[in-house]
Amino acid sequence: MNGILTGFFGAIVEAWAQLRIGKLRVLLSLVGVAAAVAAMTFVIALGQVSVDAINKVGEKYTGRQGTVTINVSPTGKGLDQALQADDAPEASADESTGSNGAGSSGGSGGSSGGGSSSADGSGASTTTSAATAARISGAMSSFVERYDVKSWATTYTSNVRFSFPDGARSVPTQTVSLSYGLLHHKSISQGRWFTAQDEDDLSPSLVVTQGFLDAMGIQQFTGPITITSFSPVQTSFTIVGVLEAEDLSLIGCSGDPERDAGLPCTQPVTAFALNTPYESWLPKDATRPAPTLEVWAGKSGAKDVASLAKKDLDARFGQGSTRTEDNLQGSSMSSSASTFTQVVTAAGVFVMLLGALSLVNISLVTVRQRIHEIGVRRSFGATSRRIFFSIMLESVVATVVAGVVGIGIAIMGMRFMPLSSFLGIPVETTPPFPWWQPSSALSPPPPWARWRASSRRSWPPASGRSTRSATDAPSGPAP
Repeated sequence: MNGILTGFFGAIVEAWAQLRIGKLRVLLSLVGVAAAVAAMTFVIALGQVSVDAINKVGEKYTGRQGTVTINVSPTGKGLDQALQADDAPEASADESTGSNGAGSSGGSGGSSGGGSSSADGSGASTTTSAATAARISGAMSSFVERYDVKSWATTYTSNVRFSFPDGARSVPTQTVSLSYGLLHHKSISQGRWFTAQDEDDLSPSLVVTQGFLDAMGIQQFTGPITITSFSPVQTSFTIVGVLEAEDLSLIGCSGDPERDAGLPCTQPVTAFALNTPYESWLPKDATRPAPTLEVWAGKSGAKDVASLAKKDLDARFGQGSTRTEDNLQGSSMSSSASTFTQVVTAAGVFVMLLGALSLVNISLVTVRQRIHEIGVRRSFGATSRRIFFSIMLESVVATVVAGVVGIGIAIMGMRFMPLSSFLGIPVETTPPFPWWQPSSALSPPPPWARWRASSRRSWPPASGRSTRSATDAPSGPAP
């Protein structure tokens, strides 16, 4: 054992001595390798960091990659008469008041849920009866509980009439669950996002846009602010946070283009309300939009979650009641990010090949010196294995040193890179430097890996009102 360690450390010492002797050759090798590694690392790191920044901007509007949006519009098809009377579209009494079913509200809620704080202000989502909205909300809650969903949120948009200094104004308000901010990367510039403690407050909590705060005539948010609402319920809301100001070059101007022609663009006036305290103030018979359920399933589980949601919710509300969509297909931002990644990866590989070519050239130039060194070592009795190991170790030591130097240069370059100016999009937080490792070995299991066993154990739900047979249970892979 001692002989092996002595030989190993002796070879390292000899390699270091050879590095000190052949300074010119080593310097050329170090410069070539360091330049190639620095260029490749910088290009690929810039691509990955840029894609991460672009995705974060997109996730503010559409949710994290792999988010499935689920809307329910009860049809009553395939249900017995008793269930059809409960879950069919609105009764004639609702129709006479102008209610148009939950499907439109689900779509609007999905759009608003996928959108940012810049609601279009087009008005409230189409409302449904309180009973129908409650049944849909209860079915969605049962769905996430049954399949142990960890990352989900509900949302719907309605108009709330608030009291401003210049008079009352209807403000598009998204009523969201607690985890909505996590799914959409909501960034708070002042105050905070909702917390679990807010659910017990008698005064519903609000997170507003900068435009909302400006409309109140407040320049700086220094603490909770109270504002009164007149409809759909008269109560006092407590503003607990203010969102980052929107980049108007990305979302455009809010309001009527013809009416506001010539006026400067202003920040959108919208708000987010926490659902639990807000809904506790609503009258039991108040009409409201049906909620939209957003489930983060990841890129690999989106299709499975969508299929499972359709089978589960259609069994409760009738065939064709459930509409699902994800943000993986048809996303221009995702497509641009993927193309950008491919381009920078190809550029990085090309730069690395150039660096390798320069290293080969340096090795060819110094081959005569290598032959001389080998002859001298052989004349002193060195074995072929010892000579080969020493020369290879010399190259390894030099390459490792050059690689560390190159990566250090790339990291320093990324630290001082003005990403916002370079990308043309707001970068709120600089993403960390990417360290490439095998994702299959280091990544945790997908959040839907345990759904297969869970779905088979709990399907069909014992308490559900489904009339489907056991053969209608989902047979495909559950997320």
